[in-house]
Amino acid sequence: MKKTKPEQPKKITMKLAFLGALFVLGGLIGYYGFQDSENLVFKVVNDNVVDYRVFLKPNDFFDEPYLNSGKTYITSLIDHIDIDFKHSEHFSENASGKISYFLQATISADRTSGATGDGTYWSRDFQLTEPTTIDFENTDHATFNTTIPISYSYYNSILESFRAQYPVASEGTLKISLLVNSAIEADGFEDPLGFKAESSLNLPLLERAVEAKVNVNAGGKTQEFTTSIETTNAIFYLIMKIIGPLIMIIATICAILLFAKRRAFIKNNQYISTLDKIFGANDSIITNIENVPNFAKFQKFEVQTFDELLDAYNEIRLPINYYQNKSGTESTFFIANDNIVWIYRLRKRDLGS
Repeated sequence: MKKTKPEQPKKITMKLAFLGALFVLGGLIGYYGFQDSENLVFKVVNDNVVDYRVFLKPNDFFDEPYLNSGKTYITSLIDHIDIDFKHSEHFSENASGKISYFLQATISADRTSGATGDGTYWSRDFQLTEPTTIDFENTDHATFNTTIPISYSYYNSILESFRAQYPVASEGTLKISLLVNSAIEADGFEDPLGFKAESSLNLPLLERAVEAKVNVNAGGKTQEFTTSIETTNAIFYLIMKIIGPLIMIIATICAILLFAKRRAFIKNNQYISTLDKIFGANDSIITNIENVPNFAKFQKFEVQTFDELLDAYNEIRLPINYYQNKSGTESTFFIANDNIVWIYRLRKRDLGS
């Protein structure tokens, strides 16, 4: 038998590497195709300022008609309080919309700080103004100011009445609040963006002297709104969505076929190499035949290796016959003596991958 050089699957390995790169490329194209939208972020920054002036009743000790904010005030001298609210909204992009606001007073009787438990005995809200709406258009900010006078003694008297009727140990509070509700129309957002904010001035009630406390940005100083919008050239991204996965599918199918072909190559190379070894060492004792005889009446011994067949040859010294089927996938070696036959079969399918 003429020796045949085993076929090396190097080209297949190179093709598999190329298909792997093609698969990755298809994945990148598909991923890019799905980047047909982007997140749009719109920010609102709220900046509130609360200032006030405490106007005094006629008295022999203070020459000025009012005291500015940030002081301690004798409650019996308070005539009324003017509270100034300034509300500002700053936008990350130009926007349009409406700001609606109103002023509200809240008085409450709370448990004293030293009492057991925590909570409020009673509270009541008073709407001080009707809702006011301000429109703004194509601007990066919106601002308004409003001022309201508050009769401190009026709310003080309400809480005095409550305490007289219900003599529980309590602390009183007057809270004057600016409540804001904005509807902002920004590019890229289908619905108006709702933004709420609250700022307030808190004053103790039923005290001989009080200090006011300002609370601003109760609704949160900054708020972000996010939406996803489609990018332009939708057809291009649709094509990328189709081409990318299609390339990956084709590359996968081709890789499977090449793996099968590579496996077949390896088996074929092992088959040829094994035959070359057998014939290289034993060519002089092997005889080629055209057909395999009918061994139906023979006592058959199927051996697992060619060396076992050589053991039989060394005992009986008869030539080893060789036959290969037409497909080239199986070779049969045998020794026949009278009615006994020793057979060794080399099958391509039995070889390892």
